[in-house]
Amino acid sequence: MGAEIYGWIDRALISIHRAGWFRQVRTLDGPGPVIEVEGRALINFASNDYLGLASDPRLKQAAIGAIEQYGTGATGSRLVTGQRPIHRELERAIAALKGTEDALVFSSGYAANLGTVGSLVGKRDLVLGDRYNHASLKAGAQVSGSYYLEYGHCSVENLKNILIIERSRFQRCLILTDTVFSMDGDICPLVEILDLAEQFEAMVLVDEAHGTGVFGEGGGGCVEYLGCRGRTLVQMGTLSKAIGAMGGYVAGTKPMIDFLRNRAASWIYSTGYRPLTPAPPWPVSS
Repeated sequence: MGAEIYGWIDRALISIHRAGWFRQVRTLDGPGPVIEVEGRALINFASNDYLGLASDPRLKQAAIGAIEQYGTGATGSRLVTGQRPIHRELERAIAALKGTEDALVFSSGYAANLGTVGSLVGKRDLVLGDRYNHASLKAGAQVSGSYYLEYGHCSVENLKNILIIERSRFQRCLILTDTVFSMDGDICPLVEILDLAEQFEAMVLVDEAHGTGVFGEGGGGCVEYLGCRGRTLVQMGTLSKAIGAMGGYVAGTKPMIDFLRNRAASWIYSTGYRPLTPAPPWPVSS
């Protein structure tokens, strides 16, 4: 009887197979532009390691040094026993790179979006997201319990029309968008989105996962590249792409980061980010 309760899983897997959606992982031999898969040498066009830093000797040696000093884990939530000096060193480096007052590091980019979106809005609020946004932004909106609508991909006109119709019905409003979209590589119309946000009193959160380290004179991402530093917005990103490590972050004003330390469940109730990722090795703009 007990096994029958879970029988739906077998049936679901059959449906996944029939639809051609069944996925399995492939084991790769090491990072770099050339990888080995099942004995074959292949050029890797699928990697997010845009700058090749995942195998950079400077990062490897810094990580080894951090392990020797702090161990392999934080051993607790950062609000309890998991805070180490290297956490704040990394967060200050991210804030400098992004041109913000402060930053907060999460265990992953997914966790950063869930915790941040879920903290900024709730059941009485409106969230508007680009149709092609990363799944973690959509999941964050779902976790928040807010009223969520999607606007046409990079369509400022569609976004404006939705704001005209819906904005007045809600207490707060949050606009979510990737800056560089992972599937097509196009860039969001950030200047126009920020202008609309000011007009309709909305917050803006941008996912810079694919922009950081690639765009901007100092590698600060599309916010820097598009001349939007100094404008009020929340910048989220990941350390697992151009920076060549793991984890996610949110960068913004000091009050914003203080608020997230007190409200972001995916940060509060998680063991602290492992203290072995060093600050970026490249010079950061102030």
